[in-house]
Formats: sequence, structure tokens, C-alpha cells
Amino acid sequence: MTSLQIEFNEKDISDFLERIEVTSSNLSIDYLKRIVAGIIEHIPFQNVTMLTNEWIRPSEKMIKMDMLSGVGGLCTVRNPFLHEFLKHLGFQVCFVSSTISEPDCHISLIVHIDDADWWVDVGNGFPYMEPVRLGDESIKSNWFMSYRLKSENGRYYVCHKLKDKEWEINHHFLHEPVNYSIFDRMHHLHYSVPGWGPFLTGLRINRFWQGGAAVVRNEVGLSPNGWEVLDEIDKLESWLLQWFTKSGFLESVDLESADNIWRKEQERWKDENKN
Repeated sequence: MTSLQIEFNEKDISDFLERIEVTSSNLSIDYLKRIVAGIIEHIPFQNVTMLTNEWIRPSEKMIKMDMLSGVGGLCTVRNPFLHEFLKHLGFQVCFVSSTISEPDCHISLIVHIDDADWWVDVGNGFPYMEPVRLGDESIKSNWFMSYRLKSENGRYYVCHKLKDKEWEINHHFLHEPVNYSIFDRMHHLHYSVPGWGPFLTGLRINRFWQGGAAVVRNEVGLSPNGWEVLDEIDKLESWLLQWFTKSGFLESVDLESADNIWRKEQERWKDENKN
């Protein structure tokens, strides 16, 4: 049973707010919105460190270090960090368990502000640029996609509409607080079984802002300039240098090793799952 307890001092808070370009404020939905948008824009969603580090779930120390330094990570890093960060600021926040491929395989957050509950997710690799109040089914849109939160029979369904695509359900959850330990199995499988999720057999790096996105998925990159093939490490590095300009990420990761690992694990997984 894994617990979560990350401590912050005032320098941690001020440094992180500066990194995500947010000014400290009173506890409000506007402040929460700016924190969420700032993380999605300025902290990379990436599995490079997952590939190159020891394949075990990130510790509290690593979660804190990778987010404060701008290295970023996956939902296993980003949403737990945000839970603890918001809690330290004084927000009322809890974990909820989302179903994607199976139950308890994704972490989301609910934040209670002014007698309303708001769904927050900075860890799914999609640009949920603003929190959504539970019960609000209006469409939220940005350069990359539209999304909405629909409710049915007590469950909330996160629905996506990408460009030129139909609406589809990405994941769903109950509005029931859960302990961090409910994700123990998901953490173990994500970090030990290539093919259970996409993150040991592929490459994912992205950041989003309201008017654009920089997204790497295996050998291709999407930016406001369009799609580009990034099938060589030099091309990948050059592309990332253009779109990930803040310090902390590129100088801290081993892209070449990550690139070699995901390709090798993808081939191994394909061989093991032929027919």
C-alpha cells in the first residue's frame, strides 16, 4: 500500500510558479485554471525518463524533483505532484480513479472550490487546458482538440473530438475519492511490462498551449508548422530544440538511449505477439 506525502517550502512554491509563469494568488478557480494551463504549456509530458531510468514507479523525491526542475513526466508524475502542490497551497483536492483500458489505470483529480467540484487532469497527454466543473457539459476547445465532460448514471465520461474526427470517449470515472494506493497495480505494470501501456514501446513528448502544440509520437512530430518525420535522432533533437526551449528538460534527459530502448522494446513486443 503506497502512500503519498510531498513536502514543499516557500522557495519550491515560488520557483515552480515562476517556471509555469503563474503569479501567486488567492485560492480561486481562476488561480487553478492558470496553474493547470501553465503546467500543460511549460512542463513536458514525456516518457523519456521512464524509458531510461530504472523501471520502477517514481518515488516522491523523483516526482518532486522532475516537476520542479522542468523535466516533467507522465500521469504517474504529473497528477500526483499537482495533488500535493495544490494541497500545500490550501486547495481541497482528492484523487479519482479513471478507466481507460481497464479500471484504475489512470489518475485524475477533483478540486473543490466555492461549493463546486472541478475535474483536473494534467497527466493524460491531451491538452485539458482548463478544469471542468462537474455538471458542466459544454465543449472546451483549443488548437489541438475539443473535449467535454458528460455524465451518465453517476459516471463522468471524458469525450474527445480531434480535428476531422468524431467524438469518442477517452476515459471515465466515478466522483468518489480514492487512496493513492489504488494505483499500485497500474504503476507496477506501466513500469515493468512493455506493451501493457504505450510508454515502454513508444516515444511520447508533448506540450500544449492555447494556440498551438508540439507533440512527438514515435517517429513523427506535430507543431504549428505541421507534421514532420523524426526518424533519426539528429532530426528529433533539432525539432525539440525548436519547440522545447525552457531549461530543465533537454539538458537533463538521454534522448539517444530512450530512442534505442523504445525501438528495441517495440520490436520485442511485436515478435512476442505475432499471430
